[in-house]
Amino acid sequence: MRLRKFYLLIFLQVAVALTAFMTLEAYGTNTRITEDKAIELANKEGKKLGYDVDSMRVKATHYTTPSNPYLSDSDDRYTLERRDKLKNKEYWAVYYVNPKFTKGGDLCIFIDSNTGEVA
Repeated sequence: MRLRKFYLLIFLQVAVALTAFMTLEAYGTNTRITEDKAIELANKEGKKLGYDVDSMRVKATHYTTPSNPYLSDSDDRYTLERRDKLKNKEYWAVYYVNPKFTKGGDLCIFIDSNTGEVA
């Protein structure tokens, strides 16, 4: 009888531990922004800025450092602010190319890959 209670207690502890682990794992993966979701969020932001994002080609790339090919190497105010916002973050750089080659027609929107916020 004692052995049966002991095994039951061990079984319950393992079941609780597995349930807690699986819940934490699911929570962690559900908060991550996928590439498709990043593009969706960037589309909304681009439309708010007045761009016709539906007619543009789009490319999304995941980064973990503030440096990326979409920010210039200059030390202008905009670039410094972007680098500061992207520091210590994982993010998507969603880049839009205007096929009509109009001046200033390209657009890059940075989406935090954990929160979905526009950086």
